[in-house]
Amino acid sequence: MTTHAFRWRGLIFGLIFVAIAGGWAAWKQDLLTQQQFSFTVSAVLIVFGILGVIATFWRPVPRPPSELLPAPGADLSDPHPTAEVPHEDPDPQP
Repeated sequence: MTTHAFRWRGLIFGLIFVAIAGGWAAWKQDLLTQQQFSFTVSAVLIVFGILGVIATFWRPVPRPPSELLPAPGADLSDPHPTAEVPHEDPDPQP
């Protein structure tokens, strides 16, 4: 299974859309008074701010590169395999 990067744009767009649609529905249906609505909006903004701070300090665990993983079907009995590494000069002289 291939893992894909998280798409923040879609999440942010969805949250903003739900906030606007929910605010409009609450205003249109008189579900919240103006004071309750302002407290709700303030609470949502505070929660978004806290999530932003958490996302800023979040350190994902680095994954090892695929080159360090053994090949499928490789013999894992030798813990230190020796391989011939070609030695080339980084700047060969003619």
